[in-house]
Amino acid sequence: MSKLKKFITEIHRRSLWQVLLIYCGAALVAYQAVQALTEGLGLPQWFPAFAIVLFIVGLPIVLATAFVREAAAPAQAPTEPASEGEPARVGVDAAARGEAGDRRRLLTVRNAALAFVSALALWGVVATGWLLLEERTGPEGVESAASDRKMLVVLPFQNLGQPEDEYFADGITEEITSRLAEMSGLGVIGRTSAVQYKDTQVPIRQIGEELGVEFVLEGTVRWEKSAQGESRVRVTPQLIRVSDATHLWTNRYDAQLAGVFQIQSDIAQQVALALEITLLEPERRALEAAPTENPEAYDLYLRGNDYFDRAFSGETYEIAAQMYEEAVSLDPSFALAYARLSEVHSQMYWFYFDRTAERLAGAKEAVEAALRIDPNLPQAHSAFAAYYYYGSRDYGRALEHLRIAQATAPNNGQILTLLADIYRRQGRFERALQNLLKAMELDPRSSTLALEIGLTHFWMRQYPDADRSIDRTISLVPDQDLLYVMKARNRVSWHGSRQEAWAVLEQAPQEIELGVLLLRSVSGALALFRILYDDLASALAQLSAEHAETDPALYHLATAELYGRMNRAEAARAHYDSARTLLEAMRRERPDDAFFSSELAVAYAGLGLVDEAVRTGRRAVEMLPPSKDAMDGTDPVAYLAQVYLMVGEHERAIEQLEVLLANPGWLSVHWLRLDPIWDPLRDQPRFQALLHRYE
Repeated sequence: MSKLKKFITEIHRRSLWQVLLIYCGAALVAYQAVQALTEGLGLPQWFPAFAIVLFIVGLPIVLATAFVREAAAPAQAPTEPASEGEPARVGVDAAARGEAGDRRRLLTVRNAALAFVSALALWGVVATGWLLLEERTGPEGVESAASDRKMLVVLPFQNLGQPEDEYFADGITEEITSRLAEMSGLGVIGRTSAVQYKDTQVPIRQIGEELGVEFVLEGTVRWEKSAQGESRVRVTPQLIRVSDATHLWTNRYDAQLAGVFQIQSDIAQQVALALEITLLEPERRALEAAPTENPEAYDLYLRGNDYFDRAFSGETYEIAAQMYEEAVSLDPSFALAYARLSEVHSQMYWFYFDRTAERLAGAKEAVEAALRIDPNLPQAHSAFAAYYYYGSRDYGRALEHLRIAQATAPNNGQILTLLADIYRRQGRFERALQNLLKAMELDPRSSTLALEIGLTHFWMRQYPDADRSIDRTISLVPDQDLLYVMKARNRVSWHGSRQEAWAVLEQAPQEIELGVLLLRSVSGALALFRILYDDLASALAQLSAEHAETDPALYHLATAELYGRMNRAEAARAHYDSARTLLEAMRRERPDDAFFSSELAVAYAGLGLVDEAVRTGRRAVEMLPPSKDAMDGTDPVAYLAQVYLMVGEHERAIEQLEVLLANPGWLSVHWLRLDPIWDPLRDQPRFQALLHRYE
C-alpha cells in the first residue's frame, strides 16, 4: 500500500473528516454570532478577524490531538487462536473493534467540541476584558471635562474690518479655539456657548461664573485688502484672568494673509506659556502645522464653515459643499477642507436633503482623500465616523475612528457628543448620558446638548430628569416651538395628563400649530396629536399637505386615520391610497429605507391589503430592528403593532407593544392608556397585564 493511500486510510479510520466538518460548521455559526456581538457591543472591527485566527489555530490542534490520543490509546490484547474444535471468536472481536471505533469517533467529536469551545471562550475573555477596560477608562479618556485642568473660553474676536468680513473674524476665532482644544492640559469652552457673548457687554467676571472658566481670551481682527492684491491681517489678542481681570498676555500681529496660520499657532503657544501648560511634542507639531499654503483656499474654507455652521436647508448645505469643493480644487492637499466636505455630504444624506448613493459616495471619497493626505488628522477621523454613523449605521467602525480622533483631540466636545449619539443607537443609554454630561461641561450654554440630555433621559423613561433638562433648554432658546412639544410629550409619559400637556403648550411665546410639528416626523408626534385632540374636526383642520415637505405620505396617513375615526370610510380610503402611491414610488427609489416601508405597511392595512401590510411591516422591522438601532429601530416595531391592530391580529399587536415597553423608548404605559388607537385592545387580558407590569 502506498504511503498516500495509507495516510488517507488512517484519516478515514480516525474520523478526521467528521472532525473537520463538525469544527468548520460550528465555527461558521459562531462567526456569525461574533459579528453580531461585535456590532451590538461596539467592539473594534478586528474582533471578528481575531475569532477567525483563533478558529484556524484551533483546527490543527484538534487534528493533532486525535493522532496523539490514538497513539496513546491502550493496546488491545492479541487475539488468541481458537483451539482445535473451538469456534473462532470472530463476533466478539468484531464487537470489540466496533466499540473501539465508537470510542474513537466519540473522542474525535469531543476533541472538536473542546477545541471549538476553547477558541470561543478565549475570544469571549478578550472581548469581556476589552469592554471592562473601556468601562473603566472609557474611549473618551476623560475623567471629567473640567477635572484638574485650567478652563478657558475664547470669546468671538471682534471684526474691525468690513461687515462682509465677519465670517473671517469668526473663522479665526474658531481656528484658535480648535488649536487650544488640542492641548491635553487645557479645557476649552465650546463655540456654541462662547458665541452667545458676541457683541455683548457682559462683564468678564460674569462670563467666568456662567461658563465656569478661570481665563478668557478675546481680541480683534482686521482684514485689510489692497487693490494691488496684497492683503494683510491684523490680530490683537489678550488673555485675561477672570478672578481679578488681570491681563496675563497681549500682543499685536500684522502679517500677510498667508501668515495667518503662524499667527494662530503663536497665539495658542503663548496662551499655553502664560498658563504654564506643558505642551507634548505631538501637540506642538499640531499647533505649528498649517492646513494649507493657499490663502484663497483658506478663505473659501472659512466661508464654507460659515454656511455649514448655520445650515438649516438643503440649499445652505449645497453652498457649504461648493465652498469646500472650490477650496480643494485650489489646493488638492487641503485635508481639513476634504474632511468638512465629507461631513456636509453625510449630513445631507442623513437629513434626507439628498438621500442618494451618489451623495454618500461623495462623503466617502472626500474623507478618504483627507486621510490619504494626513492619516492622523482628528477632523478626518471624526468625519469618517460621521460617514459610518449617518451613511450605514455602522456604529462599530464609527467608534474606531472616534477613538483615533480622541487620542489627538481629547477635549473635543463634538467628538464626545458623537460618541454619545453612537452609544444611544447601540442601546447603551447610561454611557451616552455620561458623555453628554462631559460635553456639557465644555459647552455649558449649548441648547443642543441640553436637549440631547433631556432626550436621553426621556428615552430611559427618567421623566423628572428629562423635564429639568428640557426646561434648561427652554431657558437658553425660549422661542423654539418644538421644545414645548417635547416637554408636553414628556408630561404625558410622566403623569398621563392631557391638561398638563396643554398647559405646557400654552407657555410657548406663540401659538403652536401641532399639525405642522407632527409633519416634521418627530417620534411619537402622531400619537401625541391623537391624545391631545378629542375634537376630530379640529385635529383635521390642523393638517396641511404643504407642511409635509420631507414626508408627504405622512400627511395622508394622518388624515386617513382621522377620517377613519370619523367613520368617513371613503375619504379615509382615498388618503390611504394617496399615501400608498407616494410610498411605493419612494420604496422603489430607496428600497432599504425602513421608515417608508413601515408607513407603506400602514397604508396597505388601511386599504385592506392584509398580506401585503403584514409582509411589508415585518420587512421594515428586519431592515431596522432595535438591535441595530435602539432609537430609530423602535418606530418600525410601533408601526408593525399598528398594522397588526388594523388587520385584527390583536395578540401579535400586543407582542410588539411588549417589545417596545421592555426596552428604552418613547412609548410608555400612560401613552397606551390615552392613545385612542389602542382602544380595541382595552378589554384584552394580555393588554391589561402588560399595562400593570410596566406601571
